[in-house]
Amino acid sequence: MIDENNEIILGVQGLTHHFPGIVALKNVNFDLHKGEIHALVGENGAGKSTMINIIAGVLQPSSGRLIINGSPTTFQNPSDAQQAGISVIFQEFNLVPQLSVAENIFINREPTRFGMIDWKKMNEKASEVLKRLKIDIDPRLTVSSLSIAQQQLTEIARGLAFNAQVIVMDEPTAALSEREIDQLLSIVKSLANEGVSVIYVSHKLEEVFKVADRITVLRDGVRIITKNASEVSEDDVIFAMVGRALIHGRCPERKLGPVVLSVKNLNVDNFIKDFSMDLHQGEVLGLGGLMGSGANRVIEALFGLRDSYVDELTLDGSALAINNPRDAIHSRIGYVPNDRKKDGLLPDLSVKHNISIGIIERLKKVFWIVAENEQEITETYVNKLNVRCTSINQRILNLSGGNQQKVILARSLAEECNVLLLSEPTRGVDVGAKAEIYSLIDSLVDSGMAVILQSSELNEFIRLANRVMIFSSGQVKGELTGDQITEESMMALATRV
Repeated sequence: MIDENNEIILGVQGLTHHFPGIVALKNVNFDLHKGEIHALVGENGAGKSTMINIIAGVLQPSSGRLIINGSPTTFQNPSDAQQAGISVIFQEFNLVPQLSVAENIFINREPTRFGMIDWKKMNEKASEVLKRLKIDIDPRLTVSSLSIAQQQLTEIARGLAFNAQVIVMDEPTAALSEREIDQLLSIVKSLANEGVSVIYVSHKLEEVFKVADRITVLRDGVRIITKNASEVSEDDVIFAMVGRALIHGRCPERKLGPVVLSVKNLNVDNFIKDFSMDLHQGEVLGLGGLMGSGANRVIEALFGLRDSYVDELTLDGSALAINNPRDAIHSRIGYVPNDRKKDGLLPDLSVKHNISIGIIERLKKVFWIVAENEQEITETYVNKLNVRCTSINQRILNLSGGNQQKVILARSLAEECNVLLLSEPTRGVDVGAKAEIYSLIDSLVDSGMAVILQSSELNEFIRLANRVMIFSSGQVKGELTGDQITEESMMALATRV
Protein backbone atom coordinates (compact mmCIF):
# COMPACT_ATOMS: atom_id res chain seq x y z
CA MET A 1 0.00 0.00 0.00
CA ILE A 2 1.33 3.39 -0.98
CA ASP A 3 2.01 5.97 1.70
CA GLU A 4 -0.56 8.74 1.11
CA ASN A 5 1.93 11.23 2.56
CA ASN A 6 4.31 10.59 -0.31
CA GLU A 7 4.76 13.45 -2.74
CA ILE A 8 2.28 13.56 -5.65
CA ILE A 9 4.40 13.53 -8.80
CA LEU A 10 1.63 13.71 -11.38
CA GLY A 11 -2.05 14.57 -11.25
CA VAL A 12 -4.92 15.24 -13.59
CA GLN A 13 -7.86 17.38 -12.51
CA GLY A 14 -11.20 17.52 -14.28
CA LEU A 15 -9.66 16.02 -17.42
CA THR A 16 -12.06 16.04 -20.38
CA HIS A 17 -11.38 15.27 -24.02
CA HIS A 18 -13.75 15.37 -27.00
CA PHE A 19 -13.36 13.64 -30.33
CA PRO A 20 -15.91 14.48 -33.06
CA GLY A 21 -19.21 13.15 -31.70
CA ILE A 22 -17.54 11.35 -28.77
CA VAL A 23 -16.63 12.30 -25.21
CA ALA A 24 -13.56 10.12 -24.61
CA LEU A 25 -12.85 11.46 -21.10
CA LYS A 26 -15.28 13.25 -18.82
CA ASN A 27 -14.07 15.17 -15.75
CA VAL A 28 -11.47 12.56 -14.72
CA ASN A 29 -9.32 13.02 -11.62
CA PHE A 30 -6.20 10.90 -11.08
CA ASP A 31 -2.96 11.19 -9.11
CA LEU A 32 0.33 9.35 -8.90
CA HIS A 33 2.60 9.35 -5.85
CA LYS A 34 6.38 9.12 -5.80
CA GLY A 35 7.43 5.47 -5.95
CA GLU A 36 3.88 4.27 -6.61
CA ILE A 37 2.67 1.68 -9.11
CA HIS A 38 -0.81 2.86 -10.07
CA ALA A 39 -2.74 0.53 -12.39
CA LEU A 40 -5.15 2.05 -14.91
CA VAL A 41 -7.70 -0.47 -16.16
CA GLY A 42 -10.93 -0.51 -18.16
CA GLU A 43 -12.50 -2.03 -21.24
CA ASN A 44 -11.36 -1.01 -24.71
CA GLY A 45 -12.90 2.39 -25.37
CA ALA A 46 -12.98 3.30 -21.66
CA GLY A 47 -10.61 6.25 -22.18
CA LYS A 48 -7.28 4.79 -21.07
CA SER A 49 -5.47 5.46 -24.34
CA THR A 50 -6.79 9.02 -24.51
CA MET A 51 -5.56 9.70 -20.99
CA ILE A 52 -2.14 8.19 -21.74
CA ASN A 53 -1.84 10.28 -24.91
CA ILE A 54 -2.63 13.46 -22.97
CA ILE A 55 -0.01 12.60 -20.34
CA ALA A 56 2.45 11.85 -23.18
CA GLY A 57 1.81 15.19 -24.91
CA VAL A 58 0.33 13.51 -27.99
CA LEU A 59 -3.11 15.05 -27.31
CA GLN A 60 -4.19 18.18 -25.49
CA PRO A 61 -7.22 18.10 -23.17
CA SER A 62 -10.45 19.83 -24.12
CA SER A 63 -10.66 20.97 -20.50
CA GLY A 64 -9.04 20.19 -17.17
CA ARG A 65 -5.35 20.31 -16.40
CA LEU A 66 -2.19 18.32 -15.73
CA ILE A 67 -0.26 18.90 -12.50
CA ILE A 68 3.45 17.97 -12.52
CA ASN A 69 5.31 18.25 -9.21
CA GLY A 70 2.62 20.59 -7.92
CA SER A 71 2.62 22.96 -10.91
CA PRO A 72 -0.09 23.19 -13.62
CA THR A 73 1.47 22.13 -16.91
CA THR A 74 0.56 22.05 -20.58
CA PHE A 75 2.36 19.71 -22.98
CA GLN A 76 2.32 20.83 -26.60
CA ASN A 77 4.11 17.73 -27.85
CA PRO A 78 5.79 14.51 -26.63
CA SER A 79 9.13 16.31 -26.26
CA ASP A 80 7.58 18.56 -23.59
CA ALA A 81 6.47 15.48 -21.64
CA GLN A 82 9.92 13.92 -21.87
CA GLN A 83 11.53 17.13 -20.64
CA ALA A 84 9.16 16.99 -17.66
CA GLY A 85 10.45 13.50 -16.79
CA ILE A 86 7.60 11.43 -18.29
CA SER A 87 8.40 8.40 -20.43
CA VAL A 88 5.61 6.47 -22.13
CA ILE A 89 6.16 2.93 -23.36
CA PHE A 90 3.38 2.29 -25.85
CA GLN A 91 2.12 -1.17 -26.78
CA GLU A 92 3.52 -0.64 -30.27
CA PHE A 93 7.28 -0.18 -29.80
CA ASN A 94 8.97 3.03 -30.93
CA LEU A 95 12.35 1.44 -31.51
CA VAL A 96 14.41 1.67 -34.72
CA PRO A 97 15.16 -1.98 -35.55
CA GLN A 98 18.23 -1.25 -37.70
CA LEU A 99 20.01 0.61 -34.88
CA SER A 100 21.79 -0.84 -31.87
CA VAL A 101 20.36 -1.06 -28.37
CA ALA A 102 22.63 1.81 -27.25
CA GLU A 103 21.65 3.97 -30.24
CA ASN A 104 17.97 3.43 -29.45
CA ILE A 105 18.45 4.25 -25.79
CA PHE A 106 20.21 7.54 -26.57
CA ILE A 107 18.59 8.40 -29.89
CA ASN A 108 18.81 12.17 -30.54
CA ARG A 109 20.82 12.50 -27.30
CA GLU A 110 24.02 10.68 -28.27
CA PRO A 111 27.11 11.69 -26.26
CA THR A 112 29.64 13.45 -28.47
CA ARG A 113 33.35 14.21 -28.49
CA PHE A 114 34.87 16.82 -30.78
CA GLY A 115 31.53 17.04 -32.58
CA MET A 116 31.41 13.29 -33.30
CA ILE A 117 29.38 10.56 -31.59
CA ASP A 118 31.40 9.05 -28.75
CA TRP A 119 30.51 5.40 -29.37
CA LYS A 120 32.54 4.07 -26.45
CA LYS A 121 30.89 6.40 -23.96
CA MET A 122 27.42 5.72 -25.39
CA ASN A 123 27.87 1.95 -25.08
CA GLU A 124 29.24 2.33 -21.54
CA LYS A 125 26.31 4.52 -20.47
CA ALA A 126 23.84 2.10 -22.07
CA SER A 127 25.49 -0.77 -20.16
CA GLU A 128 25.05 1.16 -16.91
CA VAL A 129 21.33 1.64 -17.53
CA LEU A 130 20.87 -2.01 -18.51
CA LYS A 131 22.74 -3.20 -15.42
CA ARG A 132 20.54 -1.01 -13.24
CA LEU A 133 17.59 -3.00 -14.61
CA LYS A 134 19.53 -6.28 -14.26
CA ILE A 135 19.20 -6.83 -18.02
CA ASP A 136 21.85 -8.94 -19.70
CA ILE A 137 21.87 -7.46 -23.23
CA ASP A 138 24.91 -6.37 -25.23
CA PRO A 139 24.21 -2.68 -26.05
CA ARG A 140 25.96 -3.12 -29.41
CA LEU A 141 23.36 -5.61 -30.69
CA THR A 142 20.86 -4.38 -33.25
CA VAL A 143 17.29 -4.19 -31.95
CA SER A 144 16.07 -6.40 -34.82
CA SER A 145 18.07 -9.29 -33.34
CA LEU A 146 16.35 -9.05 -29.94
CA SER A 147 13.37 -11.01 -28.66
CA ILE A 148 10.10 -9.17 -27.99
CA ALA A 149 10.84 -9.26 -24.25
CA GLN A 150 14.31 -7.76 -24.77
CA GLN A 151 12.82 -5.02 -26.96
CA GLN A 152 10.34 -4.23 -24.18
CA LEU A 153 13.20 -3.94 -21.68
CA THR A 154 15.12 -1.71 -24.11
CA GLU A 155 12.12 0.65 -24.16
CA ILE A 156 12.21 0.79 -20.35
CA ALA A 157 15.97 1.41 -20.39
CA ARG A 158 15.44 4.32 -22.77
CA GLY A 159 12.94 5.83 -20.34
CA LEU A 160 15.39 5.53 -17.47
CA ALA A 161 18.15 7.08 -19.58
CA PHE A 162 15.91 10.16 -19.81
CA ASN A 163 16.00 10.21 -16.00
CA ALA A 164 12.24 9.70 -16.09
CA GLN A 165 10.45 10.16 -12.80
CA VAL A 166 7.22 8.77 -14.31
CA ILE A 167 7.05 5.74 -16.61
CA VAL A 168 3.75 4.85 -18.28
CA MET A 169 3.51 1.24 -19.47
CA ASP A 170 0.73 0.39 -21.93
CA GLU A 171 0.03 -3.36 -22.04
CA PRO A 172 3.71 -4.19 -21.44
CA THR A 173 3.26 -7.97 -21.22
CA ALA A 174 0.94 -8.54 -24.19
CA ALA A 175 3.55 -10.57 -26.13
CA LEU A 176 5.60 -12.01 -23.25
CA SER A 177 5.84 -15.52 -21.82
CA GLU A 178 5.05 -16.25 -18.16
CA ARG A 179 8.75 -16.25 -17.26
CA GLU A 180 9.33 -12.95 -19.06
CA ILE A 181 6.27 -11.44 -17.37
CA ASP A 182 7.65 -12.37 -13.95
CA GLN A 183 10.96 -10.73 -14.85
CA LEU A 184 9.23 -7.56 -16.04
CA LEU A 185 7.04 -7.29 -12.94
CA SER A 186 10.13 -7.69 -10.78
CA ILE A 187 11.79 -4.82 -12.67
CA VAL A 188 8.69 -2.64 -12.27
CA LYS A 189 8.73 -3.22 -8.51
CA SER A 190 12.45 -2.43 -8.29
CA LEU A 191 11.88 0.85 -10.18
CA ALA A 192 9.19 1.83 -7.68
CA ASN A 193 11.52 0.99 -4.80
CA GLU A 194 14.04 3.43 -6.32
CA GLY A 195 11.39 6.18 -6.32
CA VAL A 196 10.27 5.96 -9.96
CA SER A 197 6.48 6.26 -10.33
CA VAL A 198 4.71 3.89 -12.71
CA ILE A 199 1.31 4.04 -14.41
CA TYR A 200 0.62 0.44 -15.36
CA VAL A 201 -2.05 -0.23 -18.01
CA SER A 202 -3.10 -3.84 -18.55
CA HIS A 203 -6.09 -6.05 -19.32
CA LYS A 204 -4.49 -8.86 -17.29
CA LEU A 205 -5.95 -8.39 -13.82
CA GLU A 206 -3.87 -11.19 -12.34
CA GLU A 207 -0.64 -9.28 -12.96
CA VAL A 208 -2.28 -5.97 -11.97
CA PHE A 209 -2.93 -7.40 -8.51
CA LYS A 210 0.63 -8.75 -8.34
CA VAL A 211 2.25 -5.39 -8.94
CA ALA A 212 -0.11 -2.46 -8.26
CA ASP A 213 -0.35 -0.32 -5.12
CA ARG A 214 -3.56 1.32 -6.30
CA ILE A 215 -6.07 0.62 -9.10
CA THR A 216 -8.15 3.17 -11.00
CA VAL A 217 -10.99 1.93 -13.20
CA LEU A 218 -12.32 3.94 -16.15
CA ARG A 219 -15.61 3.15 -17.87
CA ASP A 220 -17.04 5.08 -20.81
CA GLY A 221 -14.59 7.94 -20.16
CA VAL A 222 -15.54 8.31 -16.49
CA ARG A 223 -13.48 7.37 -13.42
CA ILE A 224 -15.50 4.74 -11.56
CA ILE A 225 -13.22 3.88 -8.62
CA THR A 226 -9.72 4.42 -7.27
CA LYS A 227 -8.84 1.91 -4.54
CA ASN A 228 -5.82 0.38 -2.86
CA ALA A 229 -5.23 -2.99 -4.55
CA SER A 230 -5.43 -4.67 -1.14
CA GLU A 231 -8.96 -3.33 -0.61
CA VAL A 232 -10.65 -4.78 -3.72
CA SER A 233 -11.00 -8.17 -5.35
CA GLU A 234 -10.68 -9.07 -9.02
CA ASP A 235 -14.47 -9.43 -9.19
CA ASP A 236 -14.87 -5.92 -7.73
CA VAL A 237 -12.63 -4.51 -10.47
CA ILE A 238 -14.43 -6.45 -13.22
CA PHE A 239 -17.79 -5.18 -11.99
CA ALA A 240 -16.48 -1.60 -12.01
CA MET A 241 -15.08 -2.09 -15.53
CA VAL A 242 -18.15 -3.55 -17.23
CA GLY A 243 -21.02 -2.59 -14.91
CA ARG A 244 -22.03 -6.21 -14.41
CA ALA A 245 -20.68 -9.44 -12.96
CA LEU A 246 -19.07 -11.90 -15.38
CA ILE A 247 -19.25 -15.64 -14.83
CA HIS A 248 -15.93 -17.35 -15.48
CA GLY A 249 -16.20 -20.86 -14.05
CA ARG A 250 -15.26 -24.05 -15.78
CA CYS A 251 -15.90 -25.56 -19.18
CA PRO A 252 -19.59 -26.44 -19.60
CA GLU A 253 -20.73 -30.01 -20.18
CA ARG A 254 -20.73 -30.81 -23.88
CA LYS A 255 -22.04 -33.73 -25.88
CA LEU A 256 -19.31 -34.70 -28.32
CA GLY A 257 -20.00 -36.09 -31.76
CA PRO A 258 -17.89 -38.24 -34.10
CA VAL A 259 -14.27 -37.55 -35.00
CA VAL A 260 -14.06 -34.63 -37.42
CA LEU A 261 -10.29 -34.16 -37.82
CA SER A 262 -7.76 -36.93 -37.33
CA VAL A 263 -3.98 -36.41 -37.36
CA LYS A 264 -1.47 -39.27 -37.33
CA ASN A 265 2.24 -38.54 -36.85
CA LEU A 266 2.50 -34.88 -37.81
CA ASN A 267 6.06 -33.53 -38.04
CA VAL A 268 6.72 -29.79 -38.26
CA ASP A 269 9.97 -27.87 -38.86
CA ASN A 270 12.13 -30.71 -37.51
CA PHE A 271 10.76 -29.69 -34.09
CA ILE A 272 7.32 -31.28 -33.66
CA LYS A 273 7.80 -35.05 -33.81
CA ASP A 274 5.00 -37.53 -34.55
CA PHE A 275 2.09 -35.54 -33.12
CA SER A 276 -1.26 -37.35 -33.27
CA MET A 277 -4.76 -36.43 -32.18
CA ASP A 278 -8.46 -36.89 -32.89
CA LEU A 279 -10.78 -33.88 -32.72
CA HIS A 280 -14.49 -34.48 -32.16
CA GLN A 281 -17.52 -32.55 -33.32
CA GLY A 282 -18.60 -30.13 -30.58
CA GLU A 283 -15.23 -30.30 -28.78
CA VAL A 284 -12.66 -27.71 -27.75
CA LEU A 285 -9.21 -29.29 -27.69
CA GLY A 286 -6.56 -27.17 -26.00
CA LEU A 287 -2.89 -27.15 -27.04
CA GLY A 288 -0.81 -25.60 -24.25
CA GLY A 289 2.74 -25.12 -23.09
CA LEU A 290 5.28 -22.41 -22.43
CA MET A 291 6.28 -20.02 -25.23
CA GLY A 292 8.35 -21.93 -27.78
CA SER A 293 6.96 -25.31 -26.71
CA GLY A 294 5.57 -26.02 -30.19
CA ALA A 295 1.80 -25.79 -29.62
CA ASN A 296 1.42 -22.85 -31.99
CA ARG A 297 3.43 -24.60 -34.71
CA VAL A 298 0.83 -27.38 -34.82
CA ILE A 299 -1.96 -24.84 -35.36
CA GLU A 300 0.01 -23.11 -38.13
CA ALA A 301 0.90 -26.40 -39.81
CA LEU A 302 -2.74 -27.50 -39.87
CA PHE A 303 -3.59 -24.26 -41.69
CA GLY A 304 -0.78 -24.73 -44.21
CA LEU A 305 1.50 -22.00 -42.86
CA ARG A 306 4.48 -24.23 -41.99
CA ASP A 307 6.43 -26.94 -43.74
CA SER A 308 5.25 -30.29 -42.42
CA TYR A 309 4.58 -33.87 -43.31
CA VAL A 310 2.06 -36.28 -41.86
CA ASP A 311 1.42 -40.00 -42.16
CA GLU A 312 -2.35 -39.56 -42.23
CA LEU A 313 -4.67 -36.54 -42.14
CA THR A 314 -8.43 -37.01 -42.51
CA LEU A 315 -11.41 -34.67 -42.36
CA ASP A 316 -14.80 -36.33 -41.80
CA GLY A 317 -13.16 -39.65 -42.67
CA SER A 318 -11.75 -38.51 -46.03
CA ALA A 319 -8.05 -38.07 -46.77
CA LEU A 320 -6.94 -34.44 -46.68
CA ALA A 321 -3.86 -32.62 -47.98
CA ILE A 322 -3.10 -29.09 -46.77
CA ASN A 323 -0.15 -27.45 -48.49
CA ASN A 324 -1.21 -23.82 -48.03
CA PRO A 325 -3.95 -21.72 -46.40
CA ARG A 326 -6.09 -21.87 -49.57
CA ASP A 327 -6.29 -25.67 -49.17
CA ALA A 328 -7.36 -25.25 -45.54
CA ILE A 329 -10.04 -22.65 -46.36
CA HIS A 330 -11.44 -24.82 -49.18
CA SER A 331 -11.58 -27.69 -46.69
CA ARG A 332 -13.60 -25.43 -44.37
CA ILE A 333 -10.89 -25.04 -41.77
CA GLY A 334 -10.82 -21.53 -40.28
CA TYR A 335 -7.94 -19.80 -38.50
CA VAL A 336 -7.58 -16.89 -36.09
CA PRO A 337 -3.86 -15.95 -35.76
CA ASN A 338 -2.17 -15.03 -32.48
CA ASP A 339 -1.09 -11.60 -33.77
CA ARG A 340 -4.16 -10.02 -35.32
CA LYS A 341 -2.40 -6.78 -36.29
CA LYS A 342 0.48 -8.51 -38.08
CA ASP A 343 -1.24 -11.57 -39.52
CA GLY A 344 -5.00 -11.06 -39.33
CA LEU A 345 -6.11 -7.53 -40.14
CA LEU A 346 -6.18 -5.72 -43.45
CA PRO A 347 -5.64 -2.38 -41.71
CA ASP A 348 -6.52 -0.02 -44.53
CA LEU A 349 -9.78 -1.79 -45.38
CA SER A 350 -13.26 -1.67 -43.90
CA VAL A 351 -15.00 -4.09 -41.57
CA LYS A 352 -16.94 -5.37 -44.59
CA HIS A 353 -13.87 -6.11 -46.68
CA ASN A 354 -12.03 -7.71 -43.74
CA ILE A 355 -14.90 -10.17 -43.34
CA SER A 356 -15.58 -10.88 -47.03
CA ILE A 357 -11.96 -11.26 -48.19
CA GLY A 358 -12.03 -15.04 -47.71
CA ILE A 359 -15.19 -15.61 -49.74
CA ILE A 360 -14.57 -13.37 -52.76
CA GLU A 361 -15.03 -16.29 -55.18
CA ARG A 362 -18.45 -17.08 -53.71
CA LEU A 363 -19.52 -13.45 -54.01
CA LYS A 364 -18.57 -13.16 -57.69
CA LYS A 365 -20.98 -13.29 -60.56
CA VAL A 366 -18.92 -13.73 -63.71
CA PHE A 367 -16.13 -11.18 -63.06
CA TRP A 368 -17.89 -8.88 -60.58
CA ILE A 369 -18.54 -9.05 -56.86
CA VAL A 370 -22.26 -8.81 -56.13
CA ALA A 371 -22.32 -5.90 -53.68
CA GLU A 372 -25.73 -6.83 -52.25
CA ASN A 373 -24.53 -10.33 -51.31
CA GLU A 374 -21.37 -8.96 -49.72
CA GLN A 375 -23.42 -6.46 -47.73
CA GLU A 376 -25.91 -9.09 -46.55
CA ILE A 377 -23.28 -11.62 -45.45
CA THR A 378 -21.22 -8.98 -43.66
CA GLU A 379 -24.19 -7.56 -41.78
CA THR A 380 -25.28 -11.08 -40.79
CA TYR A 381 -22.00 -11.82 -39.04
CA VAL A 382 -21.56 -8.33 -37.59
CA ASN A 383 -24.95 -8.77 -35.90
CA LYS A 384 -24.33 -12.39 -34.94
CA LEU A 385 -21.03 -11.56 -33.21
CA ASN A 386 -22.22 -8.21 -31.83
CA VAL A 387 -19.37 -6.31 -33.52
CA ARG A 388 -19.60 -2.71 -32.32
CA CYS A 389 -18.92 -0.39 -35.25
CA THR A 390 -20.51 2.74 -36.69
CA SER A 391 -21.11 0.85 -39.95
CA ILE A 392 -19.67 -2.06 -41.88
CA ASN A 393 -17.80 0.51 -43.97
CA GLN A 394 -15.85 1.75 -40.94
CA ARG A 395 -12.08 1.26 -41.20
CA ILE A 396 -11.14 -1.70 -39.03
CA LEU A 397 -8.24 0.11 -37.34
CA ASN A 398 -10.79 2.40 -35.68
CA LEU A 399 -12.37 -0.52 -33.81
CA SER A 400 -11.35 -1.66 -30.34
CA GLY A 401 -9.13 -4.73 -30.01
CA GLY A 402 -12.03 -6.94 -28.96
CA ASN A 403 -14.14 -5.91 -31.94
CA GLN A 404 -11.19 -6.40 -34.32
CA GLN A 405 -10.88 -9.95 -32.97
CA LYS A 406 -14.59 -10.54 -33.55
CA VAL A 407 -14.20 -9.41 -37.17
CA ILE A 408 -11.42 -11.97 -37.72
CA LEU A 409 -13.69 -14.63 -36.18
CA ALA A 410 -16.49 -13.47 -38.46
CA ARG A 411 -14.21 -13.97 -41.48
CA SER A 412 -13.75 -17.65 -40.59
CA LEU A 413 -17.46 -18.12 -39.93
CA ALA A 414 -18.32 -16.50 -43.27
CA GLU A 415 -16.05 -19.12 -44.85
CA GLU A 416 -18.48 -21.67 -43.28
CA CYS A 417 -15.71 -23.52 -41.48
CA ASN A 418 -16.41 -26.78 -39.63
CA VAL A 419 -13.07 -26.76 -37.80
CA LEU A 420 -11.79 -23.57 -36.19
CA LEU A 421 -8.14 -23.07 -35.23
CA LEU A 422 -7.80 -20.40 -32.53
CA SER A 423 -4.39 -19.06 -31.52
CA GLU A 424 -4.46 -16.66 -28.54
CA PRO A 425 -8.09 -15.67 -29.33
CA THR A 426 -8.35 -13.12 -26.49
CA ARG A 427 -4.85 -11.60 -26.52
CA GLY A 428 -5.03 -7.86 -25.88
CA VAL A 429 -8.81 -7.69 -25.39
CA ASP A 430 -10.57 -6.49 -22.25
CA VAL A 431 -12.49 -8.67 -19.81
CA GLY A 432 -15.88 -7.75 -21.25
CA ALA A 433 -14.88 -8.64 -24.81
CA LYS A 434 -13.16 -11.77 -23.50
CA ALA A 435 -16.39 -12.97 -21.88
CA GLU A 436 -18.27 -12.31 -25.14
CA ILE A 437 -15.70 -14.31 -27.14
CA TYR A 438 -15.94 -17.19 -24.65
CA SER A 439 -19.74 -17.21 -24.99
CA LEU A 440 -19.38 -17.14 -28.78
CA ILE A 441 -17.04 -20.15 -28.72
CA ASP A 442 -19.55 -21.98 -26.49
CA SER A 443 -22.34 -21.32 -28.98
CA LEU A 444 -20.18 -22.42 -31.95
CA VAL A 445 -19.28 -25.78 -30.43
CA ASP A 446 -22.88 -26.26 -29.27
CA SER A 447 -23.87 -25.95 -32.94
CA GLY A 448 -21.41 -28.72 -33.86
CA MET A 449 -18.20 -26.90 -34.72
CA ALA A 450 -14.89 -28.41 -33.59
CA VAL A 451 -12.24 -26.08 -32.14
CA ILE A 452 -8.51 -26.37 -31.51
CA LEU A 453 -7.42 -23.71 -29.03
CA GLN A 454 -3.83 -22.61 -28.40
CA SER A 455 -3.36 -20.11 -25.58
CA SER A 456 -0.77 -18.84 -23.11
CA GLU A 457 -3.53 -18.11 -20.57
CA LEU A 458 -4.10 -21.20 -18.45
CA ASN A 459 -7.48 -19.95 -17.24
CA GLU A 460 -8.62 -19.99 -20.87
CA PHE A 461 -8.22 -23.77 -20.99
CA ILE A 462 -10.05 -24.19 -17.67
CA ARG A 463 -12.97 -22.15 -19.01
CA LEU A 464 -13.15 -23.50 -22.57
CA ALA A 465 -11.38 -26.83 -23.15
CA ASN A 466 -12.75 -30.36 -22.85
CA ARG A 467 -9.21 -31.71 -23.19
CA VAL A 468 -5.76 -30.13 -23.05
CA MET A 469 -2.56 -31.53 -24.56
CA ILE A 470 0.52 -29.91 -23.00
CA PHE A 471 3.69 -29.46 -25.07
CA SER A 472 7.30 -29.08 -24.04
CA SER A 473 10.22 -28.94 -26.50
CA GLY A 474 8.04 -30.09 -29.38
CA GLN A 475 6.62 -33.12 -27.59
CA VAL A 476 3.26 -33.74 -25.91
CA LYS A 477 4.06 -34.36 -22.24
CA GLY A 478 0.56 -35.29 -21.18
CA GLU A 479 -3.17 -34.95 -21.76
CA LEU A 480 -5.67 -33.62 -19.21
CA THR A 481 -9.46 -33.83 -19.21
CA GLY A 482 -12.30 -32.44 -17.12
CA ASP A 483 -11.38 -31.68 -13.51
CA GLN A 484 -7.75 -32.65 -14.22
CA ILE A 485 -7.38 -29.33 -16.05
CA THR A 486 -5.91 -27.05 -13.38
CA GLU A 487 -3.18 -24.43 -13.48
CA GLU A 488 -0.96 -26.60 -11.30
CA SER A 489 -1.32 -29.73 -13.43
CA MET A 490 -0.76 -27.83 -16.68
CA MET A 491 2.36 -26.07 -15.37
CA ALA A 492 3.73 -29.35 -14.01
CA LEU A 493 3.53 -30.87 -17.49
CA ALA A 494 4.73 -27.73 -19.29
CA THR A 495 7.90 -27.53 -17.21
CA ARG A 496 8.71 -31.23 -17.51
CA VAL A 497 11.95 -31.66 -19.44
